[in-house]
Amino acid sequence: MKIAIFSDTFPPEVNGVANFVYLSANALATKGHEIQVFTASRISQKNLNEKIGKKFKIFTGLSVHSPIYSDTRVPLPTGISFPYLLKFKPDIIHAHTPFTLGWGAVMGAKILKIPLIGTHHTFYDHYLKHAKIDFSIARKATWRYTVSFYNFCDLVTTPSRSLVEEMKEHGLEKPAIVLPNFVNTHLFKPASNFEKNNLKKQSKINSKSIVYMGRLSYEKSVDQVIKAFKLVLSSIPDLKLMIIGDGPERENLEKLARSLNISKRIIFTNILRGESLAKALQTNDIFVTASKTETFCISALEAMAVGLPVIAFGEKGIREVVQNNKNGFLVKAGDFKNLTEKILDIFRQPSLIKKFSLTSRAIAMGFSKEKVIKSLENIYEKAIND
Repeated sequence: MKIAIFSDTFPPEVNGVANFVYLSANALATKGHEIQVFTASRISQKNLNEKIGKKFKIFTGLSVHSPIYSDTRVPLPTGISFPYLLKFKPDIIHAHTPFTLGWGAVMGAKILKIPLIGTHHTFYDHYLKHAKIDFSIARKATWRYTVSFYNFCDLVTTPSRSLVEEMKEHGLEKPAIVLPNFVNTHLFKPASNFEKNNLKKQSKINSKSIVYMGRLSYEKSVDQVIKAFKLVLSSIPDLKLMIIGDGPERENLEKLARSLNISKRIIFTNILRGESLAKALQTNDIFVTASKTETFCISALEAMAVGLPVIAFGEKGIREVVQNNKNGFLVKAGDFKNLTEKILDIFRQPSLIKKFSLTSRAIAMGFSKEKVIKSLENIYEKAIND
């Protein structure tokens, strides 16, 4: 198949959408499909194509810095992609964002008279605080805009059932199905006890440790993880917390750690990818997240793939990844004291760690790259043939 993918975000931007777009394009190209990605980037088109090799092509249009996220680009509606798209003559178009390039995908599908798949990745209304417009009228307008875009698509996919349900509640009329994110279960895999001990030594961790991985922004509530960690330290004083990632809240989180006098117990690693990320996760014993906005939580899935128990606030899509009392615990959103109790419960019961670890890996295997990409291929083939 010839597949055109449109997304307003792409690596090196760090977010779930950019990650999925790159990984799915790469996986589809590896299976022999011809892929072209239309996106925006602070990296030149030439350099992006050099970085990915010759597996698929990337086209970037004019863009400006986002006034909200300094590391994000906002594409300008120049229509620069159309000559490339018309020359490519794709069998299908897949839009991953409902913004500038998303509308380019809508126009391209109409002009070429080919199917348009739209993927809605997240709850955009949860991010309005960044723009200082977190009001009821703005949330309603955000949903109205989002649903109006996806009603131009022939089929809508989302990573979780909760997002499908919310879209339908807000007026989505087009068919919608769940297409989960995937994890590379060959890269993210459990470490042996010997490997784990060596990784701990290399990271200067001589004790038990917990990890958070993801964007450091207000909606992820990483401060709740730090506060829970502070309470756990009274029972496990040599515990370490590893925070993998970066974002606008990094400085505030470091200040919080200093104010709680626990800076020396916390390791901030910055952004990690690939093997470095897998090893960092393998170094730890439990994955903890306090985010209330996850549509699926790929970070939790990657942690599960290496065999970590997960403790999370039981909100939105995280409930479709973490099974309470089977591979971890789901606690009430905002209750960081209960978060604390569950961390202690796991560390106090070695048999529980083993049970949760095995189940985490088994669940993650159900979201392997091979399974999800095959489902995506089936979606494309059905849309083209209908």
